[in-house]
Amino acid sequence: MQMEWSYVFAVVISGLVLVFVALILLILAVSVMGKIFTANDKKAAVPEKTTAPAPVREMPAPVETATDDDETEIAAVIAAAVAAIAEESGRALRVKSIRPAGGQRRSSRGQWAAAAARESIQ
Repeated sequence: MQMEWSYVFAVVISGLVLVFVALILLILAVSVMGKIFTANDKKAAVPEKTTAPAPVREMPAPVETATDDDETEIAAVIAAAVAAIAEESGRALRVKSIRPAGGQRRSSRGQWAAAAARESIQ
């Protein structure tokens, strides 16, 4: 069974036309929805006029740098917290070392993993 070339071209051309018409309709629908939603956002974003000024937030006090006495107190608090956790859990825990959390340390993890770790700690 052999097809005529005119029939093949008619099917191909009609398929292409149908696909492009559908794409044009989708583009129009998306652009109309975008205009509708941006109009709604603009209406919602317009603040109501108030006569009272906005409250001013005070800046937090600057953090003092740690001294040797502060570092020993911090180490004592950390050790006490670990001892309380050990007593609660019934396991033997101990503090091996305490290092300040700051500075640039190179980790074996990638940048994305390090950022995720920092984000989960905060």
